[in-house]
Amino acid sequence: MMMISRNRCVGCGMCASGCSVNAIYVDTEKGFAVFREDKCIDCCVCIQNCPQNAIKDVREELLFAIGTDDGKTIKQGDHFGMSKIFQIWRYSNGELIFKEERKNVKYQEDETRIHGDPNKAKATSSVLGGVDVLVGKMMGPNIVRLQKKFVPIIVRQSRINETLEILKENIIEIIEEKEKKERRGLILK
Repeated sequence: MMMISRNRCVGCGMCASGCSVNAIYVDTEKGFAVFREDKCIDCCVCIQNCPQNAIKDVREELLFAIGTDDGKTIKQGDHFGMSKIFQIWRYSNGELIFKEERKNVKYQEDETRIHGDPNKAKATSSVLGGVDVLVGKMMGPNIVRLQKKFVPIIVRQSRINETLEILKENIIEIIEEKEKKERRGLILK
């Protein structure tokens, strides 16, 4: 599925000018290119013509874990690893589809231990088998351990339904971050 990064697209129209089937156009109000999926023939000319490297043919599937306490909002006031539950969402063909909820194992942190205990990172990782991306408002010091296995994403939205749209709009950047050897994570607004 062809995707356009709104963070990279400058609205120059070079993608549209090379498309023989008019499957892409520049939305001048929004300032970026938009696909007409029903017309696209997957010729990839738009990818070749884009000077910003803003268009990708995304076929990868990803699993996202969203930290929450109530199932409607992102975990508030604490780190991702302190969420009561993790909602698991599967990204495929431009959509995020709810898959399941996983309860966070209750690793009891000893008050004498330093914040960012490696055992807590292990406990969180054990619940998140198969997941590619972690989504929360905050990540704790264990981010240095978790980013080796997952792509950490910080979002500023509170509602999960708004967050899902932000994730879809930034899927190119998320996939590119996943492919990096040295991940740092992303902050999405």
